[in-house]
Amino acid sequence: MDRYTFGEICRARRMSWGSVLLQNISPYAVRIMARAGFDWLWIDNEHSWHSYETIQEAVRTAEDVGIVSILRVAQGEYTRIAQALDMGVDGIIVPRVETPEQVRYIVDCAKYPPVGKRGFGLRPSMIGRRRASMAERIADQNEHRFLFFQVESRLAVDNLEAMLDAADGQVDGVFFGPADFLLDLGKPDAPDAPELEAAAREAVRICAGRGISNGVPVGTLADAKRWRDFGFNLITFGSEDAFLANAADDAREQLRAIDAP
Repeated sequence: MDRYTFGEICRARRMSWGSVLLQNISPYAVRIMARAGFDWLWIDNEHSWHSYETIQEAVRTAEDVGIVSILRVAQGEYTRIAQALDMGVDGIIVPRVETPEQVRYIVDCAKYPPVGKRGFGLRPSMIGRRRASMAERIADQNEHRFLFFQVESRLAVDNLEAMLDAADGQVDGVFFGPADFLLDLGKPDAPDAPELEAAAREAVRICAGRGISNGVPVGTLADAKRWRDFGFNLITFGSEDAFLANAADDAREQLRAIDAP
């Protein structure tokens, strides 16, 4: 899938399945996910510690094999946002966003004037062409690179309408963080907490009314169905480290079975 098709999916709020690269970000891992048929990758650099060189190799491979790359930056500051986009990622997710002021600042960091205030330094090769004018490069970034933010607290959900007002149409979707939301509630082991479902449904209602997508990470098939039924359309299933760990556990259990007397 290319970013233009992914953009149509976001605007239409159509279902699209991704997966996460967390610990083992490499061209090889990107190819495995693409061959498995995932549409897009959430490349995580909030809870991981990868160099920009490592991420860039994964991003370039994603473009070559036809899978969309979305990088979650560590935080919503200018250097992290601008450098990520200068690497040529198809989009970014900014975590832990709670206020309209944060959203306006993120838009300013991610978009070139007149939309935002990002400084220019993008090479033509980053948009897949050897030659491109400055205007063409700016248009590619402002129009065809995705900007998402993540709501992970009660305050964030309460402020979501005002945050989208501040975005002024420059945000492509909102990701929900169930785990951190439960931490904010003080109920880390209560995935069925009614407050969680109410917040998720409210986020979907608000975003659907604005014609933008909703995303969420999940780790089980039951959760995938549950969050899809809530109305979320951009869902990541599992991660490369979980797939590897689960396969290793399953294999070892099978070996124990044949060792049993």
